[in-house]
Amino acid sequence: MKMHKKGLTLFLTFVLLLASITPVLADSQKKGTAKIVRDNYGVPHIYANNNEDLYFTYGYVMAVDRLFQLETFRRGNNGTVAEVFGEKFLARDQQMRRDGYTDQEVQKMITKMDGFSKKVIRNFAAGISLYVEEAFKDPDEKLSKEFHDYKVTPKAWTEVDVLRLFMSSMGVFMDSEQEIQNAKILAQLEKQYGPEAAKKMFDDIFWENDPASPSTLTDEGAVNHVKKDTKKAANQQFPGIERASETVTEKRNDFVAASEELGLPLKIGSNAVVIGPEKSATGNALLMGGPQYNFSAPGSVYEVGLHAPGIDIEGSGLIGLPIIMFGTKEYYAFTSTYGVGNLVDIFVETLNPENPYQYLYKGKWLDMEKRVETFTYKDNNGELKEVTKEFYSTVHGPVTLLDRENNTAYSKSWSFRGTEAQSWSAYLESNWADTIKEFHKEAQEMTMSINWYYADKEGNIGHFYTGKYPIRDERVDVRLPTPGTGEYEWKGFINPKDHPYAINPKTGYIVNWNNRPASNWTNGELSFMWGEDHRVQQFIDLVNAKDKLTVDDIDDINYHASYVNLRTKWFKPMLMEALEKTNDPRYQEVYEALQDWNNLNEDNNKDGMYDSPGLTIFEAWWPIVVDNLYKAQLGDAYPSLKGIIDHRYGSSLTLRALGGSNGPLKTNYQWLNEDTDRLLLTALDQALEKLEEEHGTDVSTWLKTARMMVFTNTSLVGLPQYGSETKFLEANRGSENHYIELTKNGPNGVNVNPPGQIGFIKKDGTLHTHYEDQIELFANWEYKPVLFTEQDVEKYAVSTKVLEIKK
Repeated sequence: MKMHKKGLTLFLTFVLLLASITPVLADSQKKGTAKIVRDNYGVPHIYANNNEDLYFTYGYVMAVDRLFQLETFRRGNNGTVAEVFGEKFLARDQQMRRDGYTDQEVQKMITKMDGFSKKVIRNFAAGISLYVEEAFKDPDEKLSKEFHDYKVTPKAWTEVDVLRLFMSSMGVFMDSEQEIQNAKILAQLEKQYGPEAAKKMFDDIFWENDPASPSTLTDEGAVNHVKKDTKKAANQQFPGIERASETVTEKRNDFVAASEELGLPLKIGSNAVVIGPEKSATGNALLMGGPQYNFSAPGSVYEVGLHAPGIDIEGSGLIGLPIIMFGTKEYYAFTSTYGVGNLVDIFVETLNPENPYQYLYKGKWLDMEKRVETFTYKDNNGELKEVTKEFYSTVHGPVTLLDRENNTAYSKSWSFRGTEAQSWSAYLESNWADTIKEFHKEAQEMTMSINWYYADKEGNIGHFYTGKYPIRDERVDVRLPTPGTGEYEWKGFINPKDHPYAINPKTGYIVNWNNRPASNWTNGELSFMWGEDHRVQQFIDLVNAKDKLTVDDIDDINYHASYVNLRTKWFKPMLMEALEKTNDPRYQEVYEALQDWNNLNEDNNKDGMYDSPGLTIFEAWWPIVVDNLYKAQLGDAYPSLKGIIDHRYGSSLTLRALGGSNGPLKTNYQWLNEDTDRLLLTALDQALEKLEEEHGTDVSTWLKTARMMVFTNTSLVGLPQYGSETKFLEANRGSENHYIELTKNGPNGVNVNPPGQIGFIKKDGTLHTHYEDQIELFANWEYKPVLFTEQDVEKYAVSTKVLEIKK
């Protein structure tokens, strides 16, 4: 692994002024201080005498570096985007408030938090507010360009803003409306093929459990949380479901598009590798984390070092949160990935034909709860307008769709609703844990679906699967919406002690790329994401290929997983075998090109073209295979299903349909009506014909233009790009990467957190020195050191300031 070293340059980012802080801390005049040391990449390392000053200063420096991003995230989560950025964001604002909480509800949750959490959340908000106050006094210098361009006035922050950002952001990550789409697909299939064939197709596409799907852990500590009683199955065929699904899907797509334009990450993934001493070349535990947020400028995570009595920690977390999600302490390192757990159900309510705002529940007509919200938005002429919106909810949750024609309504129920403050505190407390036992305890308090990983200098490694998982009625097919009439309510929740977890597993390692935690753990309507063909197999295979691993080895493995064509794991060998059987000289050049290709999407000579014609052939061939196998079979349902059958985690149904599965799960429907080899070669012939038309007959010239990425095509909120025009090779990689070795003397490690630490743009458009200075590192697979000790921080320090705090 390369270590990038830059010369130290003088850099002054801000002037710390003596100022009174917001009323939440204005009870006395006692002063506190905190030292802020900036390293040569602009990362702040904060040293304070107590945790109140520590988190106050944390909020302050985050605002110095990313105030406009904080403002965007706050508006994105409280539903006030449209008043600044236009009417096109109005629908998104309305959904956020429909599914969210009022200020009063959030404040009530804060009052129930433990005293430590209250202090942290209050001080962090007050620190942000101090910089807002300073920026008002000198807006030309202290407000980033976007504030001036959009005429946005920042406001002081409150603890409600901080908690809501966590609640809304994490809630959106955990959200799912797949059950409605599944029901639509089943209805379409039944219309085309009848109930019997449709069920076979549906069960193949949305299998309940694939025993061959790779699992992070063995089965110890896990329970099967889905039971079924097919003899007394609930009726889950709902009138009007197809049109309802189309409406919900359209709204969801608009919501995702608007969120991405705001720079709010939705398509999160993340991977992790944890190596125990017996599989480590040095005998020390090793940890790699790769959180996959969107590639935006500024990035979605913020790096910091926090040092006060009782805590020394360095790492990063989602912007707007005073929490380290990926980092290291003196004794241990930790990271996390999205758990893809089944925490959301859609309930279909039966409406009163005489009153569409009443629904049937346990034999009685109940009134929906009604809430009226007022939204301000900017029209095309730049004028501010107001509109009111009525929202309704049932005992199950917010009503997402009211279908008066069919006397039904769709309500969304989150298992963790009302417990977000508990999860916020658990994440915070995990930063203060001293042992693996304490870390595990906090994982059991976390109610959202996340994988937590741990490694310490004693050689312990651990994986803990978090979340609040409902015990569902055994008569309900969990892949479909649930009747909301009261007979099929949740029966409670799985005891957190029974969640999958492992400490020092027998394998000697832990790897995850959003695969399932254990082989008997399923995830309902999202079952298609956990199959035998899963991207995590890239990590598993390469970790198993070496007896002992170093940090450099893990980096090489991550490089491979980032650039590999995931379909080559199972399907390239099938194609090669089919070509070998034919012994047809027409395929000789094609065979050799595929054989010579290392399965990676690389451009090592940096000529803007991928290096191998094998890649060109494979990428032209694979989509045709999928279309030829399913398009005619699925008919009208195929457009909705293509991205489910062949998705970013894998194509497991195709593996089974082509006879390539090694597991016990078989297909119920006869998808393949010809010999597998014939299907593969027919698709190849079609691909070759197209390639010859485009490139000629010389296979060696069939080089494809390399796909490139930037941070991003547009900056936050879709402005003309301020960030970076630097293009780099597309990679399925963490948007941040960190590698830590836990030695007996403490942690050693490197990381990269592009595009840069500081997202500030001067009023004249000049980018801050540290706005994009980590892109080159990222593109070249180079890293900067993780500065944990005070000696290391001082070695790379370029500025030291003392913030004086009036309390």
